[in-house]
Amino acid sequence: MENGLEQNDSNSEAENDIIECKKLLIQVMEKENKLLDKILELQTVLHQLVRDKKWETLNKDLDNLQIMSDQFVELEEERESLSVKINISQDREISPVLTQVRGKLQKSKIENHALNEYITTTRKFLQGVFDSVVPQRRNIVYSNKGEIVRPELKSLVIDQIL
Repeated sequence: MENGLEQNDSNSEAENDIIECKKLLIQVMEKENKLLDKILELQTVLHQLVRDKKWETLNKDLDNLQIMSDQFVELEEERESLSVKINISQDREISPVLTQVRGKLQKSKIENHALNEYITTTRKFLQGVFDSVVPQRRNIVYSNKGEIVRPELKSLVIDQIL
């Protein structure tokens, strides 16, 4: 008889642990959700700052974005440790929050990709302009792998706004 009571007690303790773990997991994921809202908002601001060429403000906001990213990594590590006991994709209470977090992560990834594409395109355009305007050195430079390397401009002063 005592064996049955001990087993019921251990089962109820395990269930209570899982319930407590779920509550903590939902709280962590809601924090991630709110943090992702801030990150997405800041990514939009960063994109506009790059377009407007406001470099000083951009650097400050990039520092803020890095801080938020570090906070998200900490929350994500906490979420991973809590989700060991729970199948979060199958749980009805957790699944909606998980879907929101994943959706916002996807939006963030798309925004990063768009910003990177914009920067890459702008860099290529400016490199093309500089290649046309500034005379290049005629000597050939090779990399340590034997490939021809185009010399990059070290510094250039232009008295016009691009």
